[in-house]
Amino acid sequence: MKVFSTVSEGGNKDPANGMQGRKLMWLSLAALCASIFSFAISFGGLIPLMALVLEARSVDGATIGLVVAAQPLGTIAAAPFVPRLLRRLGAVNAILVCGVTSLVTVILLPLFVSVPAWLVLRLIAGLAGAGPWIILETWINVIATERDRARIIAIYVSMVAAGFATGPVVLSLSGTDGVMPFVLFAVLTATALLPIVFLKRAEPVVEVAENTQMLSIVRAAPVLFAAAIVAGVVDIVFFSFLPIWGIRSGLEEWLAVLLLSVFVSGNIFMQYPLGWLADTLGYRSVLFGCAVVCVTGPVVAPGLLATPVILGMVLFVWGGCAWALYSISLAELGQRFRGGTLAAANSVFVIAYEVANVAGPPAAGAAIDIWPDNGIMGVTGVVAVCFIVLLAGRSLATSLRNASGG
Repeated sequence: MKVFSTVSEGGNKDPANGMQGRKLMWLSLAALCASIFSFAISFGGLIPLMALVLEARSVDGATIGLVVAAQPLGTIAAAPFVPRLLRRLGAVNAILVCGVTSLVTVILLPLFVSVPAWLVLRLIAGLAGAGPWIILETWINVIATERDRARIIAIYVSMVAAGFATGPVVLSLSGTDGVMPFVLFAVLTATALLPIVFLKRAEPVVEVAENTQMLSIVRAAPVLFAAAIVAGVVDIVFFSFLPIWGIRSGLEEWLAVLLLSVFVSGNIFMQYPLGWLADTLGYRSVLFGCAVVCVTGPVVAPGLLATPVILGMVLFVWGGCAWALYSISLAELGQRFRGGTLAAANSVFVIAYEVANVAGPPAAGAAIDIWPDNGIMGVTGVVAVCFIVLLAGRSLATSLRNASGG
């Protein structure tokens, strides 16, 4: 028996009507969050693990970067086909097939020492990883209610951020020597699949439209996909370069690394309050406020290096607002795209975020070469300004259209 269902284009109903529906919704949310938390820990730990292992093998930095980039490139390539996979297999079976494939790639990593083999395995992991990512986010949007959609998405996205932050901690405890860290992350990947198995009876009926044009989806809601790009750029640039920026600015290494932890803490702990604001004040108002913070952050941060506590507070808020661009836009995506187009829209959303993840580090690296002290501030500030211009322009166009009755 299917518990939740979507409806066709042009209308939507609350998927969690009644007390029983609400209970099932929250149980499903808890299971989905547990699953994505384990996935995110494994992902967050594997990236630095691979980089450190390859460096120990005297592999050059450019090659390490290529291996790391293989996964998001695989995700970008596979994302357009996920709705078709979802239509054919259903949500649970598609997640399990993709998850098992990802698990196999993790198990095989310590068995190979050649860089080409790792490159292929990470590409396959990216291809497989697109399925759970897109389907889980579509699932969350299907079961979310209109009155608390942003808060429900915020809980889910907070778990993603918490998992990413926990991965390096797990790696620091396991070490990088031998097979054990790979075994540990393989176990975490396998553990992530268990909650999905138990959700079979609560699997949503997700309608998937055939031959959906992704360009038409982008044209329908460019602000949402631009928000995903900004979130992706800020997140990956700071993960890659924030400690370097701190050290080059004269901070001690431990403090520079701590600033990144503070930034990530904002990713985790500010999502629910911002989600509540979005449900209360409206998505676009909070998106605009978050964008303003993302413009202000790069401007004020360099002047706060002498006061690390205040700098940390700015980075905490900045991190929360940058990641909220993703979560709130994802919530609005579920409101704007109904029925058969939701999965396709979520695929485009993931592609936008991953394109930012691939393009962000090279752009930031080039900016640092040009402006060694504050190159990353320049890059993150520019993308945020571009987003505000787009958001303001679209809002103005909508207001003028409404005023003219068009």
